[in-house]
Amino acid sequence: MTSQLMRFAQTTSRELGSLRQQARRKLASVKWLRSAWHWARALRYELRWRPATQGGYAKCFTTRADPWGYEVTSFTFEKFEAAVELLNGARGGARFKRAWEIGCAEGLMTVRLTQVCERLLAVDYIAVALERARVRCGEVENVSFSVWDLKSDPAPGTFDLVVITDVLGSLGGRRDICRARDKVVSALAPGGYLLYGDFLGDPTNRRIHDSWWGRSLLLRPRKILRLVAAHPTLVEVARRETTMHSLVLFRTID
Repeated sequence: MTSQLMRFAQTTSRELGSLRQQARRKLASVKWLRSAWHWARALRYELRWRPATQGGYAKCFTTRADPWGYEVTSFTFEKFEAAVELLNGARGGARFKRAWEIGCAEGLMTVRLTQVCERLLAVDYIAVALERARVRCGEVENVSFSVWDLKSDPAPGTFDLVVITDVLGSLGGRRDICRARDKVVSALAPGGYLLYGDFLGDPTNRRIHDSWWGRSLLLRPRKILRLVAAHPTLVEVARRETTMHSLVLFRTID
């Protein structure tokens, strides 16, 4: 009797699994349902991370190391390589004398920036992430780290290179982004460079952002880029778009 009940339960479980798969395939075949699901996912992301709270980010880093999988995703390494290529191209291989990286997280980009800078200040407002960045760059002598908040802290000096990627989109609305942009640009020396980057997402997310309702309701990466580019002292000098990211290099007017 027990074996019969087990066989019945296994058969029922398989049938239910098959029915769920059929239902998912059926729903996926309905175009408007697919669009609604992708829209809901994009909106959920926007509501979760725009604006992002310090506590929310800190929780991500304290829960586990590398919460966004930067160490294992090929598109992230593609972004790092493209960033270094843009910087080397701008200076013909010459190193930047004093650079500032905003939002260094656990230091994966930081390690690469030390190769193109004589001195680098890497900042973040999550202490546990900074500590991991220090460990990662433990043997590198031309980098220093500091806890720093883009929203509330003044610029820590003047630099001939500022790097800020995947940061501005988490601040909130247009006013917050423009205020942060002005603070960042004010720290650039005459003729200094600003490397700005943002996460574009996969082709589906890009289509959502570029749709009429995405343009109207979402603070898309390309819209944020336009806000950065609108600063009167910045001139675009180079641009790269990778699998998932957009990178733009600006220079201040002398």
